[in-house]
Amino acid sequence: MKKDEIIEQINSCIECEACLEMCDTFTVTQNLLQSPNGRLKIAKKIFIDENISEDELKGIYTCTLCGMCDQFCQKEISISEIILESKMELVEKNIGPLDIHKKITSGIIEKENSVNGNPEERLNWLPEEYLNSELFEDQQSNTLLFLGCMSSFRVKESASASYQLLREGGYNFKIFKKEPCCGEYVYSSGNLQLAKKMFQENFDTFKKAGIKTIVATCGGCLYAFNNVYPKYVDDWDIEVKHVMQVIHELFQQKKLKFKKSDIEITYHDPCRTGRKLKNMDIFDEPRELLDNSSKVLHELSKNKEFTPCCGAGSGIRGVDSSISIKIAKNLFDDLKTEIIVSSCPLCIFNFNYVNYKTQAGIKPIYITEYLLENLEKLLLE
Repeated sequence: MKKDEIIEQINSCIECEACLEMCDTFTVTQNLLQSPNGRLKIAKKIFIDENISEDELKGIYTCTLCGMCDQFCQKEISISEIILESKMELVEKNIGPLDIHKKITSGIIEKENSVNGNPEERLNWLPEEYLNSELFEDQQSNTLLFLGCMSSFRVKESASASYQLLREGGYNFKIFKKEPCCGEYVYSSGNLQLAKKMFQENFDTFKKAGIKTIVATCGGCLYAFNNVYPKYVDDWDIEVKHVMQVIHELFQQKKLKFKKSDIEITYHDPCRTGRKLKNMDIFDEPRELLDNSSKVLHELSKNKEFTPCCGAGSGIRGVDSSISIKIAKNLFDDLKTEIIVSSCPLCIFNFNYVNYKTQAGIKPIYITEYLLENLEKLLLE
């Protein structure tokens, strides 16, 4: 958005405060500087060149950009987009991003991942039985399974289970030996120029490899490829899917079959596979798959486009982990089961972290790991 449009939208706020009760960060902090309404006021100061305090700066950078506030604004203000634009403005003014963002961004440049993973260990998730048969870039396919930093290094079961299910279903795809970072972290921290450079370089890599379809396991990668790349990459023409959509297609084609488990589970819709996505949502596919593979599938009291954020979006864990913990703990308190299944590895990573910190007794599982455990017949058998 242009600066005058941003200021016009901010000025249209009628102070109804309907957004406050829907904001996960305000709910747990009760700090107006960490609310949608408060962040709009901070954003206005940024765009009219007024100084902001350290607390106001933190207010901007503790937004998860989950987009929940956008759903309830009576004036239809693009609140989360304005907050993101304000981060970009802070970078332009050499005020942002914060030191933690600079550190992680440096790691992305050096190691091509956002989690400080050893690049030599990127493929450690690949099951041993597939090592000799995997052709990587030489595979005759125009479809790329893009694992992303979190699946490759931190929630490896999301990578290995997704890979195995696609192989079991006879789906033709390739993976890269040296996969780049999608750049979503750099973008959401406000470093637009570096992010655009990464987007273009990645697009060039994809085109050189003949990629026409990207299948992502991570909500952040999916959001970047689906929402952001088309805005900044000329001639972006790559189809983007979440792995869950492909597995659902294989299930409908009877190429994958699942057995009913004897456990009850609750499904969590990640922000970036639901309300944050443009021109697609992924609500029905996981539910149909989980309904066919679990004893009982439960819902959170607020689900689908109104599902609470996991608490880790937009790099907030590095800025203030206590907020992430409190947001996820509130979500845990709403669960009817000990098992929570999600389709974003960042959500699973944060849920695991919060479960450890709070000893809540919750077991987070990435959706393909759960489905693989309940696959009717394994290719390996």
